[in-house]
Amino acid sequence: MSLAERCLAALAAAVLLLARWSAPAEAARPRPVLTMRPLGLPVLVRQEVLKSGETLGQLLTRLGVPNQELQPWLAAVQGQLDLHSVPAGLAGESVIDVHGAVVSVRLSPGWRTTVVAERSGERVLARREERTIERELFVVRGSVRSSLFDAVTATGEGESLALELADLFQWDIDFHREVRTGDAFAILIERVRAAGRTVGYGPVVAASYTNRGRTFSAVHFAVAGAHPSYYDGYGSPLRKQFLRAPLRFSRITSRYSMARLHPILGTRLPHWGVDYGAPVGTPVMATADGVVASAGENGGGGNMVELRHAGGFATTYMHLSRFAAGIRPGAKVEQGQAIGYVGATGLATGPHLDYRVTQNGRHLNPLGLGRDPAPPLASDQLPAFTVWARRVLPLLSSGGPVRAEQVAALADAAPFPLHG
Repeated sequence: MSLAERCLAALAAAVLLLARWSAPAEAARPRPVLTMRPLGLPVLVRQEVLKSGETLGQLLTRLGVPNQELQPWLAAVQGQLDLHSVPAGLAGESVIDVHGAVVSVRLSPGWRTTVVAERSGERVLARREERTIERELFVVRGSVRSSLFDAVTATGEGESLALELADLFQWDIDFHREVRTGDAFAILIERVRAAGRTVGYGPVVAASYTNRGRTFSAVHFAVAGAHPSYYDGYGSPLRKQFLRAPLRFSRITSRYSMARLHPILGTRLPHWGVDYGAPVGTPVMATADGVVASAGENGGGGNMVELRHAGGFATTYMHLSRFAAGIRPGAKVEQGQAIGYVGATGLATGPHLDYRVTQNGRHLNPLGLGRDPAPPLASDQLPAFTVWARRVLPLLSSGGPVRAEQVAALADAAPFPLHG
């Protein structure tokens, strides 16, 4: 046998010896066991909202509860929720198992409470879950780049604050045609928060709006024995006899003119009012306190409301889609109250409001209508107002939450309940 063959034979023997020596150890080593968690059965989550005029039973049906099972679900919920006063817009959510059976239902009539109903064997049990509410005074600041709505939402707050600003300063600023890029605003308001998000707001405590270099201020103040109202920094009421416009947000599509080319008749005729383009259904507000003189169909004016006001003034609202509840001859209306809704009735090429003003039968340009202020605060009330205004207006200079010690001081000095 050659040397090479003897080397290969020795190597093979060594390998066999090693295999025999290591085999018992390998056999003794435990083999890994593969384990798997049981897979959860899939579920379906369905979300619906209670529609106007719909019953809670109909909502539960759309959430997947079969007709033959409605009664126990309704009975369980009834112990936690008044079935006759559930609000339209109530949010509902159901969990449905793999067999198509509803396991649970969550009903949220508002941001304070959720009603949870769950299947337990053959029974359905329900309970209420109250959300923890936090309140904080907060200053929201922003500037306009495209629209007031966009400017407010850019701060992370809800669009309702844009409406609050428009309502506060509507007598001094026409938000249809006077808002400019660069306008700035600040609002001191109570934020109501739940589960880490803002769910509502209290009344505005103070606010400012700078338009074309001029700053307007609003201070919430209560005269003894009267409801709180808003005043400028000097104690003059913001409320005037007439609103600047009968719609909160829209666009002017045609102005007051002695010789406007009529879009349908094709001839030049006086246009005694101002046209505001807005979607059908947009609420139309009474621009001043008054009494309904007429409300009905009026030829080319379509559905029309005419109001009579103090000082010989009358306002007319034309082309409405419908009238607001209670609007009939002789009814009293308040400034800002909805009297109808934008439409395109009569001679109209599209949805809009034709708004007109007369005084003692003479037509006036609504855009130039005088805005006489309400009576100012009495002289004996001005010192208290001045002290309060000097407390809240400086807070508008910086954004964010108001410090706890400042909130406590404000609550002690407030002329009205600071927390809504």
